[in-house]
This record gives sequence, structure tokens and C-alpha cells, in this order.
Amino acid sequence: MIPSRKWFPQGLQERAAWYKNFNTKFAAVAPSLGFVPADVTIVAADSELLEFLADIATEQATYNEALRQYRVIITEGDIGEPTPAFPASTSFDITEVRPTGLFERLDDLVKRIRVVPNYTAETGALLGIIPETPSKPLLDDLKPAIAASESFGGFQFNLDVTRMGMPQFKVQVQRKGSSTWQDVAFATNNPVSVTVTPTTPDEPERILVRAVLLKNNAKVGQPSDPTYVTVNP
Repeated sequence: MIPSRKWFPQGLQERAAWYKNFNTKFAAVAPSLGFVPADVTIVAADSELLEFLADIATEQATYNEALRQYRVIITEGDIGEPTPAFPASTSFDITEVRPTGLFERLDDLVKRIRVVPNYTAETGALLGIIPETPSKPLLDDLKPAIAASESFGGFQFNLDVTRMGMPQFKVQVQRKGSSTWQDVAFATNNPVSVTVTPTTPDEPERILVRAVLLKNNAKVGQPSDPTYVTVNP
């Protein structure tokens, strides 16, 4: 189970930061609320594990991107270009094995805290457990994520776009040596199949791809981070 999003963050990094604060503040107020040292120890161990998981997720994502860049350069680069170094592999080792149910333990603890006779709104605010109605993100802050498939022919590839609640999006490409983005597809569903007219007929071409959200055919928010795709004849 996952605790209510009305007080518990949704992203892994945000959850780890929240838990770290909760751990510190709970250790300070636990005695006055009638909790025992064993409760504090459990929270501290669970917080440490979640922070560890958040850290390795960031490291793994960085390594995966470095590995992808190496693959792209080593396979699609021109003969004579510098050969990149293979990314150093990552290694993770957990210091303490925790029992399953970290979020359920937290949710049960928060319920126990809220029924303590001397629990106050100030205590809830300190611990970060006062339910709030999540605010909707501003349209200007919306930024889609994209995932492109490999191109196996016909100068086509598929693109998945997280639409962030928007009804439409467009796909743009940028050619090598250019700084201009060109519209190549408009869609309302995923995945969208994109066909790119090659600069040189019958020759593979490496291009940058990004997506832009649309509402009533007008641009919304920020373009996605771009990614490279090689289209093939």
C-alpha cells in the first residue's frame, strides 16, 4: 500500500526527503507522544533504507544514460571519431535488510500519532502529516517525458509521450548541424508512428526528437527533454 498523497509525496526522491524530515522530527516528539525507543528505531531504519533506494535510483539512472550515450556513439559515430571510454559500472550493497511493508508501517504509525490525546495541529505540521488537497500543476510547468523506439526501416520510429492530461501533442525533430525544430507529427494517442523525410535519400540519419504538449492546438508548458533517434531506410 501507499500512504495518502494528501500528506505523502509521490516521487521517490521527494519521499526520501520527506521521510528524513519525519525521522528527525519524530525522534524529537516521540517521548512526549508516548512512543517508545523501539518506534523511533524502526522509523530511523526505514528512513535510511528509503534514502538509500533514492540515492541508488539516481546513480542507476545516470549510469543507464551514460551507457546509452556510449552505445549511440560507438555504433552510430563516424569512423575516425574519438572512441569513448566505457562507463564504469555501479555497485550497490545494502547495509541492513528491512522487512517488507515500509509504507504500511509508516501509515499505521501516522494513524497512531493522530489519536494520541496530546496530538496537535502544530505537531502534525512539524511531522508533515496534515492532509492537504494536492494543488494542480501550473500549465506553464508541465513537461512531458518521451520514449522512442528503435527505427528498423521506412525512416519510421514510434514515440510514447506522457500527455500530462493534455489532449494533444506534436513531435519535433532537429537535424544535425541545425538549431531549428521542425514539426513532423501531431497526435492524440500513444504510441505515435513518426516518419521522417531523410536529408539524403536512402541514407540513415541521426536526429534529435522532442515532444510539445498542445491544448486546442496551442502550445502548453515546456518541451520534453530531447533524445536521439537514428532513422533507417
